[in-house]
Amino acid sequence: MRDEFLGVQSLLMAEVFEPLFEFIEENEIEVEDLWLDIFQSALPRPAPPVEPTYQDYNDTGAIYLPEDIDKWIAFEEAMERYRAALEPFNNSNPDDELARDYICDFFNDAPSEYAIVETLEKAFKPFDDAGGDQLSNTYFVAVQTFIEKFSLRYDVRRPSFNRRMSIYPTLPGLFTKMLRDLRLSSAQDAALAELMASFEETIRDLHDERSPRRVKQCIAAQFNLLEAMLSQHPNILAYNAAMENRIPQGQKANTFGAMCNKAGVWPHNKVMESAKAIYSFASDYPGIRHGGNPANQLREVDMRDLLSISVILTGFSPYLSPTMDPEKIYLD
Repeated sequence: MRDEFLGVQSLLMAEVFEPLFEFIEENEIEVEDLWLDIFQSALPRPAPPVEPTYQDYNDTGAIYLPEDIDKWIAFEEAMERYRAALEPFNNSNPDDELARDYICDFFNDAPSEYAIVETLEKAFKPFDDAGGDQLSNTYFVAVQTFIEKFSLRYDVRRPSFNRRMSIYPTLPGLFTKMLRDLRLSSAQDAALAELMASFEETIRDLHDERSPRRVKQCIAAQFNLLEAMLSQHPNILAYNAAMENRIPQGQKANTFGAMCNKAGVWPHNKVMESAKAIYSFASDYPGIRHGGNPANQLREVDMRDLLSISVILTGFSPYLSPTMDPEKIYLD
C-alpha cells in the first residue's frame, strides 16, 4: 500500500462511482448523460509532448548530433502515445456509454496521483448539478469513505466560497512520500543505494534490540547517507571541480559543514546552521560518528532521539538531493 490512490485506483469505479449510480436509481433521481458530464467536466484531455530544443543543424537544416537524434526519437515516440490516447478521448465525447468506459480505463491506468485527485475533485460539480445536495453529498461521503477504507493520506473538504470539493495531502502523507522519494532518489546511484540499504537495515535491527548502541548505528547510517548525497549535489561538484582546476589548487568542500556552506540551497543562514549543528552533535556525541567528547554527553541516547533526529534529517533531504522534486512530493 502506497497510502495513495495509485495502487487502488482500479477500485474507484466499483467503490465510488457505480454505487452512486445505484443510489440514483434507488432514489429515482432524474439524470441524463451523467457519465458524459463527468467526462467533460473532470477528465483531463491528453496533452501533446513539448518538442525539444536541438543544439545544432547541418547545412541542409537537419539535426545530426547523436544527442539531438535521441531527443527527436523520444519526441516522436511520445507523439505516437499522445495520438493513441487522443483518439479514444475524442471518440468518447458524444456518447454517455463510451464516456463511462473511458472513465473506467482512465482510473485503471491513471498517469499520475495528481490526475486522479484532480478528477475526483472536479467530478463533484456534475453530481451537484445533476442531483443537488442529495447527490453531491453522497458523492462526497463515498470519496471520504474510500480514503478511510484504504488508509489513504488525504483529507476531503466540502466546497466553500464557490470552490470545488478539495482533496488535501495530510502531513503523514507528505512525510511518507518524502521517504519514498528519498529511496527512489538514492536508488539512482549504486553508492547511495547501498547507504540507503544500510540505514534501513539499522532500522530493522531495532526490532530485536532497542539499545543505545543500535540507536547510534541508525543515526550514523542516516548521516552517512545524507552526507554522501550532498557530496553529489551539482553545486558541490561544480565547486570542487573549480577548486581542482585552480592554480594552485583550492580547498575542496569535503566535510558536511563545508559542503553546507557551498551548497547554495538554503532559504536562510539559520536553516543552514541548524543542519550543521545537528551534524556537529553526531560528531561530538560519543560513539555515533567518532569517539566524540564524553564531557558533552548529557545522557545516553534512546528511542526518543532516534525518532526525533531521523525526522529532522529526513526533513533536510530535499535540500541535499537535487533529484527530489518537492512539487511531486506534495502531490503527484
